[in-house]
Amino acid sequence: MQTACRFTSSILLPVISRNFNKSIHLSAIMPIKVGDKLPSVDLFEGTPANKVNISDATKGKKVIIFGVPGSFTPGCSKTHLPGYVQQVEEIRGKGISDIICVSVNDPFVHSAWGDAHKAEGKVQMLADPRAEFTKAIELDIDLTGVLGTVRSKRYAMLVDDGVVKALEVEPDGTGLTCSVSNSFIKKL
Repeated sequence: MQTACRFTSSILLPVISRNFNKSIHLSAIMPIKVGDKLPSVDLFEGTPANKVNISDATKGKKVIIFGVPGSFTPGCSKTHLPGYVQQVEEIRGKGISDIICVSVNDPFVHSAWGDAHKAEGKVQMLADPRAEFTKAIELDIDLTGVLGTVRSKRYAMLVDDGVVKALEVEPDGTGLTCSVSNSFIKKL
């Protein structure tokens, strides 16, 4: 899990300088954890016109959500997505109704990546183009030097009726150990 705190608005701290007064809002943000409810954030399936609210999509269901750094990237394409596609029957046999893959990509690219791996009907491909969901759950990672922007850490979570029941985040944010299907389903 991420250990360093990041700060955003909620506690008003006045900062006084010689020439001006300025206010800064600060509060510690912690990554999503077991027991937390998913935030109500719109993701996109296939096109920008097809919004899917992640909170609504998990109501009354037992769902696996896994996040990847990028569609068509090597580890995501060789291991992460294919594992969940290949093990869909075993996963559903454990009472999981849906498997959702989230990536900070545009919906067209993310959908095409799902098509390339025959994910239709097995893994729902939801794009997070502005990283709104990824940032809301504090699982974003700055990969601008490699992938051009902030991306998602690699993770897998079990969500039951909108509440996180299990969560595995790769220690370095991008590895392929605890969040891959064959490892994560052992926790179900």
